[in-house]
Amino acid sequence: MRQVLRSSLPCLLALSGPAANATLPLPPDLADLSAPLEASIQLPGSGVQMLQLQDRVAFLSGNGRYAFTGDAWDLWHGEQLTSVRQAQVLASRVDLNRLGLDPADLGAINLGSLGTDTQPTWVFIDPLCSACQELLERLAQTGTPAHVIPLPLGGAESAQAARRLLCAPSTHAARSALLDHSWSDLPAATPDCDTQPLVRALITARLLGIDSVPTLIAPDGRIHRGLPKNLTVWLEGAQP
Repeated sequence: MRQVLRSSLPCLLALSGPAANATLPLPPDLADLSAPLEASIQLPGSGVQMLQLQDRVAFLSGNGRYAFTGDAWDLWHGEQLTSVRQAQVLASRVDLNRLGLDPADLGAINLGSLGTDTQPTWVFIDPLCSACQELLERLAQTGTPAHVIPLPLGGAESAQAARRLLCAPSTHAARSALLDHSWSDLPAATPDCDTQPLVRALITARLLGIDSVPTLIAPDGRIHRGLPKNLTVWLEGAQP
């Protein structure tokens, strides 16, 4: 639905001087921001809203104080933002290869057969999340190659489970405990165990805008939050 920013933007963009009725003229680039608003999108993780104003775009800060125009780039995809529609497509995907993320640095537990040409799905879970456990069972049943990254989002018990999985005696033991939900049978993490991968996983999740689990990232970069209604159909939609 088209909206007109006739009342909000002029108020947000007017620069008040000492007198109540003293305002400075807007720069030419911003003078037409009261044009019909065709579409808008909140750019992920930025606090900035992108506005489609007929044949041009503009940007507005989260508190409505600052507006700006000009070139804007999605550096994660290496593309210049030219329309809200394009920004919406890019916002729903993430190019993990371009970002150069190494799942091993994030404490990933691998499922399925991961060959040199394999394009795995990335799966962010909490060890105590019931929906995550159901997802892992489905992934195991289908043999889907996946990097499973535990995120201790559920408090102290989740953090303990994630540490035990990370510090398991072997990758096989960690994978078995993850799939069987038997992490409590693993030895407690010792002081010499490096738990930095958990910290890096949390930081990475925050940067990617992942604040809930499970969250999946397909080989083609599509992001899905929650348990897919039909996992097989969702996976088949991936284009490496």
